[in-house]
Amino acid sequence: LLQACLEFCFAMASDGAAPPTSAAEAPAPADVPEAAAPAESADPQEASAVAMDTTEAAAATEAQAAPEPPKVPEPPKELEESAVDITGPTLKEEVAFNTEDTTMNVMPSQRGNLLMMLTDGGMQYLLAGARANVGMKAGRYFYEVRIVEILDPFDAQGPYSRVVQPRNLLRLGFCTSTSSLFVGDTEDSVGFDSEGHFIHSRTFSAGATQRFGRDQVMGVLLNLDASSPNANTISLFRDGMRVSQPMSLPENLKGKTLFPAVTYRNISLSLNFGPAPKAEFPFKCHMLGKGAMQDLEIAKAKSPKDGKFEVLFPVLLPDEGTFDAVDLFLQQHPDYTELSDRMVLEWCEKSGISRNRGYRWRSSNDKPEMSTGVSELDNFSIRRVLRSIAPAQKRNFVLMEVKSNLLLLERKELLARFAGFKKTAQVMVGDPVNEFKKRTQELILKDKQEKSDTEFKQKQAEEVRKYQAQLKEKELERAAKKAKREAEKKAEEERRAAAGEEAPDQEMKPAEEEEEPDQPMPDPALEKPPVVQLNEEEIKMTFRPTEHPDLSDSTLSSSLNDFTLPDKSEGFESVTFSWNAKAKAESYFKEWKLKKKITTKLEDLKVGEWFNQQSNSWKEQLQTWKNLQAMWKVEGVKKEQEEEPKPMVMDAPADATAPAEGNGEASTEAPQDEAMPPADATDAPAAPAAPAAPAAPAAPGVADEDLDVFGVNVNDVNGTGEPLCSLFALEDWVLLMLRVEFHLMAHSFKKDVTDPERPGIHVDNVPYYYNKYFRKTFLASHYGFESNEKVVELLKDTVSLNQQKVLVPELDEDLDNFDLFLKLTEEGRRERELLIDLGEDEAVLRFNHSVLAALVYGNMGKGYYTKGPGKGLDQKGKGFQGKTWQGKGFDKGYDKGYDKGYDKGYGGGGSWGKSGCGCMGGKPQMGGKKGFNNYGKGYGK
Repeated sequence: LLQACLEFCFAMASDGAAPPTSAAEAPAPADVPEAAAPAESADPQEASAVAMDTTEAAAATEAQAAPEPPKVPEPPKELEESAVDITGPTLKEEVAFNTEDTTMNVMPSQRGNLLMMLTDGGMQYLLAGARANVGMKAGRYFYEVRIVEILDPFDAQGPYSRVVQPRNLLRLGFCTSTSSLFVGDTEDSVGFDSEGHFIHSRTFSAGATQRFGRDQVMGVLLNLDASSPNANTISLFRDGMRVSQPMSLPENLKGKTLFPAVTYRNISLSLNFGPAPKAEFPFKCHMLGKGAMQDLEIAKAKSPKDGKFEVLFPVLLPDEGTFDAVDLFLQQHPDYTELSDRMVLEWCEKSGISRNRGYRWRSSNDKPEMSTGVSELDNFSIRRVLRSIAPAQKRNFVLMEVKSNLLLLERKELLARFAGFKKTAQVMVGDPVNEFKKRTQELILKDKQEKSDTEFKQKQAEEVRKYQAQLKEKELERAAKKAKREAEKKAEEERRAAAGEEAPDQEMKPAEEEEEPDQPMPDPALEKPPVVQLNEEEIKMTFRPTEHPDLSDSTLSSSLNDFTLPDKSEGFESVTFSWNAKAKAESYFKEWKLKKKITTKLEDLKVGEWFNQQSNSWKEQLQTWKNLQAMWKVEGVKKEQEEEPKPMVMDAPADATAPAEGNGEASTEAPQDEAMPPADATDAPAAPAAPAAPAAPAAPGVADEDLDVFGVNVNDVNGTGEPLCSLFALEDWVLLMLRVEFHLMAHSFKKDVTDPERPGIHVDNVPYYYNKYFRKTFLASHYGFESNEKVVELLKDTVSLNQQKVLVPELDEDLDNFDLFLKLTEEGRRERELLIDLGEDEAVLRFNHSVLAALVYGNMGKGYYTKGPGKGLDQKGKGFQGKTWQGKGFDKGYDKGYDKGYDKGYGGGGSWGKSGCGCMGGKPQMGGKKGFNNYGKGYGK
């Protein structure tokens, strides 16, 4: 088509002839061959003319055959009509921006018609927002904005940084008097941006308008005239021409007073509220600056009577309604500006700055990490800027610092910055007022509903997926059935045609079976989320549980001792107690502080010398008892091997089997017994035998029930070398170690912590202090329990918990040795086995052997016990008191040898089994050479 058009235009340009306007003016295609015969023409000029006419005819034919390009739709008819003159009183005051209705980085000119912004210390990444002081409640008015300067501040991220895009931005619109200062950030504002979006409640509708930039006069028209066809709409004009269709106001904004608002970044603005516009509309429209007073509402600037603005220090306890109380105060006092790290973080989020792990995550609410990837924000340079410009601005501040407002020195430092301000401390400690409790219930219900809605949407999405899959499956089944019927019908017709049969009459055809309609299935997409209610426990809550703590554990631990309530002598003009009276608040604060000292971990705890000495002594003693148990097992196995009866082999008498001398016949005489007494002595009475000496009663061993556990020597209970721990299993060693470790930890804490208000270790902090003292991990799940309290119950003879759930040692710290702990453990073992024999299932210990074995036996690399002057436990091995004697694979050799020797021999035909790789291997014991006591390689080493 393009080529034909070009040829046509070239032909027209050649002779200057006008193109044919219709098919009638173009020569007929049938005449072309007759006319295009230059050889038959006598005149060359005539032949040339004929050829040109032929080209023109061909071009005209191609142009006529080409489709016409689509017509551009006409713009919609402008429904806005010219306004009539205002007869009543009009606005006399100048439209401007109150300081409290601007963000802290806005710099207005003296007249207020020029807005600039700060661009230092990270401010260049944040949005600036301002709301005018005159709002519309009726009528139709507009205002104008022009970008007069595009700023390009220094970017520490480099020229190609895409941390914040776009770098230069402008939003124009309207908002309510209490909405956010950022247009489109909440449901209380609406407008357009320079990127061509229509914005409302963080929803960006692309293509709603054209982009705009520098030196263009942008007019924002709000139509609240009920009689207008464009009632309750907002429109955007550029240089007097409409660039957006009238956009309907959201339902929640209809009927409310709306104020002009602008949001910008890295630009300077010139605003015009009237009376005369800089760019006339196609219709007459009044500007806001000369609107009728009956249609407008003026927001008066709040100035203090004495000229001193206030800086308020809220004093609240961590995790007890801190920021909820501040939010309630700001809601009731919108002329106050919050100063806090939380405010800066929320400002970054509203400015579109990305953050690692999102904006919900934070280590603490008071001092959250920025983690934006922008150095000026992450190193809190912006905090320095805010503290510098805050005292220079005429506005009221809420200085929200949870930790700093509870510390005397930091309060004084903050007070010194706000010279010329009225300094007030508002203490909110104790039982909150009813208004705050009501607000708390609303927030708890809101959080619960949001969580329920999120879970419902996830479940609903899965149900919708299944629903659509079922619909598709049924559709495929119906298609398959239909195809099958058609195939059968076609086959039947082919069969009849082949057989020469006539097709049956329509009446004779069997009626086709009609498919039963599918039962309608409910569409899960139409389901609505359930409405949640608060349960009894939630109704009793005084403070809303937060996702993150107000202070980190380390911050609370290091600052808790220095927390105090403010006093007027510090430099405050007034100290108010808004929740409880001063005496009651101070009493509550003291109790809270004592409770927190008990439950808060000490991050800077230093382990004392007493613990180190006791711990070293305990390690040596524990090693000794383990060695004694191992030696006893070795000696006991050897003793059993030595005492096992040898099999008796009866040799047949030689004279009974040998042939008789001479004739070779066997002798029939009975052999004479060599022990037969002489004949002369058989008749004499036998002398009475001397009475045998009575056998000495064997001393009770550990296995005897009558053993007095607390009255024996733990290293040798009966003089045979048997230690009291001879029957200890893994669980017993673990309980013995826990008894001693908890005893030392409880006593050492009292010595290492000099604060008398910290009586001991709270049960919830046991894992932390256990790691602090012993450098080992403590988890209740390793011992088969879900809580630390259950583990402490196993050690009730050594430590216990008081009413405050603090560890209390049951034994004196000045013990001569650790024998008592071994005796308590053995006594506990006996009681536990008795309960198990009686069928008490709760007495069974369900320890995690794979984890606790490493704590008890340590590294199994080159052995466990030490190697010293001797070369074995029986002075034949490779060590007793130096390097470990349980060599390469004590655990492996012991278990493998026992299992293989016992199972393979005893259960498989042998007496006890073939030697494995451990101590319990061996060839048959009952009548064999090597037996039960043949030690394996691992155990011996």
